[in-house]
Amino acid sequence: MSKKVTVIEPTQKNETIEESKLRVCAYCRVSSIHEEQLNSFSNQVTHYTQYINSNQNWYFVGIYADEGISGTSKEKRTDFMRLINDCECGLIDLVITKSISRFARNTADCIEVVRKLKEIGIGVFFEKENINTLSEESELVLSILSSIAQEEMISLSKNIRWANQRRYSQGKFQIAPKKFLGYDVDPVKQTLVINQEEAKLVKYIFEQYLSGKGTAVIARELNQKGIPTITNATWQGSTINRMVKNEKYCGDVLMQKTITGDEITFKRKRNKGEQPQYYIKDNHEPIISREDFERAQKLSIERRLAKGLTEDVAKKMQNRYPLTSKIICGKCGCILRRTTQNSGTTYPRVAWDCSSKRRTYGTTKCKGGSIHDDSITKLTIVVLKKLYFSLDNLLVPYRSTLRNIEKLKDNKEIAEYDLQIQQVISQMRVLADLSAKGNLTPMLYTAQNNELCAKMDELKKRKQVLADKYFSTIRNLNDTDKIISRLKDTQGVIPSLDKELVDAIIDTIIVYSRNNIVFKLKNGIELPEKIGD
Repeated sequence: MSKKVTVIEPTQKNETIEESKLRVCAYCRVSSIHEEQLNSFSNQVTHYTQYINSNQNWYFVGIYADEGISGTSKEKRTDFMRLINDCECGLIDLVITKSISRFARNTADCIEVVRKLKEIGIGVFFEKENINTLSEESELVLSILSSIAQEEMISLSKNIRWANQRRYSQGKFQIAPKKFLGYDVDPVKQTLVINQEEAKLVKYIFEQYLSGKGTAVIARELNQKGIPTITNATWQGSTINRMVKNEKYCGDVLMQKTITGDEITFKRKRNKGEQPQYYIKDNHEPIISREDFERAQKLSIERRLAKGLTEDVAKKMQNRYPLTSKIICGKCGCILRRTTQNSGTTYPRVAWDCSSKRRTYGTTKCKGGSIHDDSITKLTIVVLKKLYFSLDNLLVPYRSTLRNIEKLKDNKEIAEYDLQIQQVISQMRVLADLSAKGNLTPMLYTAQNNELCAKMDELKKRKQVLADKYFSTIRNLNDTDKIISRLKDTQGVIPSLDKELVDAIIDTIIVYSRNNIVFKLKNGIELPEKIGD
């Protein structure tokens, strides 16, 4: 018996890459900043711009490119990550790249990204291997070729390591001055030369460290003064710690401080003796004298040994007194240290003296006076009690003000920046459309696109300034809540100083003189006080 079969025609057309007009982009990368590599990079950009525009079935989206960046890990490549994000936003249908090794030299990364894009219907075409990841057999072939690419990378890594060690043994090395405060590189001689303006900050940091300040205190003060790092980031204690240990500041160079940890992720790690190191003494002009640099290393070791005590003893040393590391000299900015003097007195005299007064470093010593421990302790208790009894007149209204500011996070100025950023994005899309239709030359497209990118970066920076102010308000609001809570817990009864209470409320106490003492609270409030007669 014959069966009648009715064919139900598909309601959606199953288009192939050749049958539909695809939004196509290209990804390019070179792994070093040498001139020949950058020429190759420029050639790749030109080639793919013309190649995509020449296909009538393709819509040119743009070029994503990373210059002078290793391909061992996708997280290091900013434009690669931007490409993935645009794919997820539905802006791209097909990605073209030169080869697997240009796309990823880590098998796990390559397979992960390809699968991720394939799941949302986006293909990657590897020109050299002639693989389109939307085809059924692509993953097996891709897996094999990616493994080969990774093995090639491992072999290349070993060759580079051998070449680097040979250069080190000959006293040749490379330094990135953009991440190194205090020095520039002479473009002709390729030697380190002092950047006089930056060197002032280096000297200041060493002076503060040798005066007795901790790395965290120095970092905090630099941030409060609005001084950025060489990379325009905020200062951290770890950053100061690395600086005072950097042998280049005394004119020496230690090579191969870090090594490749493994041959899968190619992450760098400290060289703790696994491979040889190379040391050159008096390689360039020093910023810090060798004597002062060695004193800094000795001080660093002493502090590290102190931290190496048992946990209970170390904690006791750190929190020995409630005002430790809180009192700052108003004349030089150094911390005041607690001292006990027995000579010439019936009872031991306990006071806080500027740490720079006892230093041997430098020629100028601070002329700031000392303050009796009993006097500053009583004054601090008075300030804490004043804060408790002025909760309704000072802290609560201040909190209300901060809350009102916090509600303005979506103010008109931020909204205006958002609108301008969206306008720039629209202009970039129009530019890409004009380029796809052949109304712009690749050179003109690249120039105008770069101009728009720079404009968008500037808008984002300005918006970030407002955002930083907002987050500062949030921090002050949270600190105010904590201060109010801790003060209420005391019920106004503070017979003696408690370190936890002091740490929760007071940031620093700046002593200019007995009649001019400023208490800086954690939430940004400053209270002027003086010691009575």
